[in-house]
Amino acid sequence: MIRKKRFWLGIAVTLVCLYFVFRGIDFGELAAILTNINPGLLALAVAVYIGGYYIRAARWRVLLKHIKPFKARELFPYLVMGFMFNNILPARAGEFIRAYITGAKKGISKSSTFATIVIERVFDGLIMIFYFILGYLAFTFVANQSQEFMSFELFGRTLGIKDAVMVFAVGGSAVFAAVFITIVFLVFKKEPTVNFLHRVVAFFPKKFGDLFSGLIDTFIEGFGVLRDKKDLITVFLLSFTAWTVEACTYYMMAMAMGIKISFLVVVLIMAVSNFAIMAPSTSGGVGPFEFFGVGVMLLFAFTKEQATAYVVAIHAMILLPIIVLGLVFMVIEGLSFKKLIKAKEEEENG
Repeated sequence: MIRKKRFWLGIAVTLVCLYFVFRGIDFGELAAILTNINPGLLALAVAVYIGGYYIRAARWRVLLKHIKPFKARELFPYLVMGFMFNNILPARAGEFIRAYITGAKKGISKSSTFATIVIERVFDGLIMIFYFILGYLAFTFVANQSQEFMSFELFGRTLGIKDAVMVFAVGGSAVFAAVFITIVFLVFKKEPTVNFLHRVVAFFPKKFGDLFSGLIDTFIEGFGVLRDKKDLITVFLLSFTAWTVEACTYYMMAMAMGIKISFLVVVLIMAVSNFAIMAPSTSGGVGPFEFFGVGVMLLFAFTKEQATAYVVAIHAMILLPIIVLGLVFMVIEGLSFKKLIKAKEEEENG
């Protein structure tokens, strides 16, 4: 029942967001912008974007070495397949499937593996906080800005896109900061933190509490990287590098489309759009990503057609190559799409 409600809520959020994105748009102009993309620059942007995933595989190698040593090239296919499932399934199901595949193929604990993926997301969130702060400087240093003409109602107040940008970024920052602090306490103050979490879990059904008790020790094993300062710094630098590479691909896409844009605006779009996909939606964050990405561009005097074409192209670059590459790796590894989804569902229900 909960899964069905979450599914329909995601559909509703996606449709509402896309309605506002495409409302009143000139589809002829939109198509003209998209069909005039420089193919050479587009191919280069896609290649660099995929290269960023190898950096993420190198980061994951560092996170996993406290459990079992691997090489980045060994982990790259599993990482890509996980992101592929994130792109085609709702609720970031790919994180669970990546842990399941890696655990099954490499003979390591699935829950400890999943813990390393949680750390990945936390470091990603911390880097996004940095890029949001950097991007927000665009409101000070970029002269070409327009009046806000997209607005929405929240708690009886009319808020503009700039307000929404701040709400989502602050909310996202608070979530990632809270998770990071909790993880640190689990590593260095395990007993009192686990006792506190047990008191919190007591309010949930007994099945959930039993599952929590069974997983907590192996889950904490996946946080081992936090005990090593050198590895911690390495993970941070690799996270920063991966997201900087991604920001560069956003800028390269603008160049391929002939759109003149400040790098500050580019990183603001990246940060806000990635915070926005934390909201319920269909697979791949479709809807919230476009709504907030377009909203940011409208604040800097881009036409709605330019903004929509650019954000749609960026999102396609993020989703499609990884889906194709993930499917290729699934064929190579001899994995079944249906079996993986069934295994995920059984693990959730088990």
